[in-house]
Amino acid sequence: MREAGKPERQLQETDYDFIQAMLSTIREYYPQAYDALMQQYSITLPNKGYRDFLAVRRFIKCNFGVYDNQIDVDGYGNFHFEFVPCPMRGECKFDKILCQPQFNSKLSDRQLEIMRLCYEGVSDADIAERLYISINTVANHRKASFRKLGIHSMAEFNRYAGDNNLFNNK
Repeated sequence: MREAGKPERQLQETDYDFIQAMLSTIREYYPQAYDALMQQYSITLPNKGYRDFLAVRRFIKCNFGVYDNQIDVDGYGNFHFEFVPCPMRGECKFDKILCQPQFNSKLSDRQLEIMRLCYEGVSDADIAERLYISINTVANHRKASFRKLGIHSMAEFNRYAGDNNLFNNK
């Protein structure tokens, strides 16, 4: 891995913050890959830190390849997967689950609730007050929803919600 302004280095078990951030993203956006990783490394569960390290290391090896000049994770937390040559391709029981995983575009119940209020034109401050959460949490849920759906603005979301009858029955 290479952090901004630092030389390349191997992922270490002590990179706890990075590992937890990666696992959180994998769990939310690639749930099949997350479940496969947890299954694969369940034997190390008594040592959760080591299990998490092994899971993230495997995900990186299967999707980001060797050191190169490509950005693997951009400033927005989006993954940019590469085709990684693997001697087990086609034989691995996790083929197309861990490598080239499917993105989960389904919004969580909380994200749907917040996006419904946004769709109805309720301000972030009012949403935060109604749901007893911070304005930053509202913004984070909206950002995650946009990312899951591959959109970039409320106008695009409103069009998506209308086209898919997202809130007509709610």
